[in-house]
Amino acid sequence: MAITDTHPTTEPGSDAAAPAATSAFPQPRGVAAVIGTGDHKTLGRLYIGFSLFFGVGALVLTALFNVNGVKDISLLSDHAFQFFTLGQLGLGFLFLLPLFIGLATAVVPLQVGARTIAFPRAAAAAFWAWLVSSVLLVVSYLPAVGGGIWVDSRDGSLLTLLALIGLTFSLLLATVCVVTTVIALRTPGMHLDQVPLFSWSMLVAGGVWLFTLPVFAANVALIFVDTKYGAPALFGTASKEWSQLSWLFTQPAAFILAIPALGIVGDAIAMFARGRQPLRGALLFSIGLFGALSLGAYAQPVFFPGVYLQWVFVSQSAALFVPVLILLGTLAYGIKRGSPKAGSPVVLAFVSLLLLLVGAFAAVPFGLGRLGLQYSPKAVVNTDLALRQASTGSPLYTWGVLAIVGAGAFAGALAGIYLWGPKIAGKKHADGVGTLLALVVLVGGLVAGLPLLVLGFANRTEGLADSADVMFWAATAGTAIVAFVVLVALVVSLASRVSALSGSTAGEPDPWGFGQTLEWAAASPPEPGNFGELAHVTSPEPLLDLAETGGTD
Repeated sequence: MAITDTHPTTEPGSDAAAPAATSAFPQPRGVAAVIGTGDHKTLGRLYIGFSLFFGVGALVLTALFNVNGVKDISLLSDHAFQFFTLGQLGLGFLFLLPLFIGLATAVVPLQVGARTIAFPRAAAAAFWAWLVSSVLLVVSYLPAVGGGIWVDSRDGSLLTLLALIGLTFSLLLATVCVVTTVIALRTPGMHLDQVPLFSWSMLVAGGVWLFTLPVFAANVALIFVDTKYGAPALFGTASKEWSQLSWLFTQPAAFILAIPALGIVGDAIAMFARGRQPLRGALLFSIGLFGALSLGAYAQPVFFPGVYLQWVFVSQSAALFVPVLILLGTLAYGIKRGSPKAGSPVVLAFVSLLLLLVGAFAAVPFGLGRLGLQYSPKAVVNTDLALRQASTGSPLYTWGVLAIVGAGAFAGALAGIYLWGPKIAGKKHADGVGTLLALVVLVGGLVAGLPLLVLGFANRTEGLADSADVMFWAATAGTAIVAFVVLVALVVSLASRVSALSGSTAGEPDPWGFGQTLEWAAASPPEPGNFGELAHVTSPEPLLDLAETGGTD
């Protein structure tokens, strides 16, 4: 393939106008440029920054809730359950999902050779709707408002439900923009099985999210309507609200948060292997299989009490580790065939794979319910909090799975932030800091989740109840460690962006020196329009093709 510095004429009906077409008009600057932007790189940076900020808050709330599990400690008083629900909702809707959508919004158009994201105005509207809904969700939980889940204030609860609906549909709209970019805006010659692994994983994740999140929104809408316009029976009964929503944060649905991480892991390791992936079809298959096994909108115990013992649920739980093993084995084979080089993105990628593998293996015993696991948390303390926990439909064991899977998903996202730092922030992040963060998040994720997994077996071994305080303190420490890493990632991202803005020129396209896919043909950060003219793509590694042909077709 060939890459030139000229811009082709915009095709009829194309949504991506050439940069030259707008150069005669004055461009807004400062705050106006941010608020009115439809540039996918800017939107991606906004998503990443705000999601990391909210992620710190969600993890701090979770850590505080774990402290409250220690006997004789009532740190949060009557608000403990609200800390728990806001922490879990924040982990999904304010942190991991928008973090991956931000990475995809910034990187996927570059990977597929597009000049912009599909429906750029819709993508911008989705971001601002997500941000406003995020703020509303947090505000609704303030004591002065009295909102949240399972509260006496119905007006405050309605605000929480409206915010959740806004969050769901804004993320779905952003997902549609990313998925459409992969399907419809690929550069000429790039077949769907030739797209980079992150773009492929976003296509898989987007499909799963489009099947799953509308079900969650429907659950919320039923609660809202029953609460506001009916005499609450099932849906609008305060004590039954969270049990109708918690399925999204238990297995198998919790694994949808990690689907894009597999694509980032694949791209990072394949790039640092410095060679073509010999079994690329297996990589595509493993990511697709992981997405299929994560479909879990049906696994709602409040409507289907026997779901944990059904063969579909048991089979999914027992098989979730299979695609992760396939991905790991295939990437290892590619490393053996290549000329690998170390770097923080690849270290973070392996940490992500390890945590996801542990989380997937941990899903097996819960799925095999006949081993004797309880499906409600153990009442380790005789408080109203414990009684509420027992009604949530989300067992302690699944909280441990979520902690490990969430840490693995974040490690994968952090690998993407470091890998594509030159494209997103404008310059590479400090490689040594990234390697150190990888080791810290590994320790934090395991310490946050493993104690809760152990407590999940407390009904089988009575002696574990005596160790509950130690387990909860350990889970608190692990969650705090992960929160610290998220905070450092936020600071590193902001510092790199500020440093890049102080420069006068764009950086070299491939500062790593061994890029394989199209994003490494654009400047760092990319100019408006992203690319010059891109010739026909004939393989999944077009830059390797270019190097082998000496820069000619």
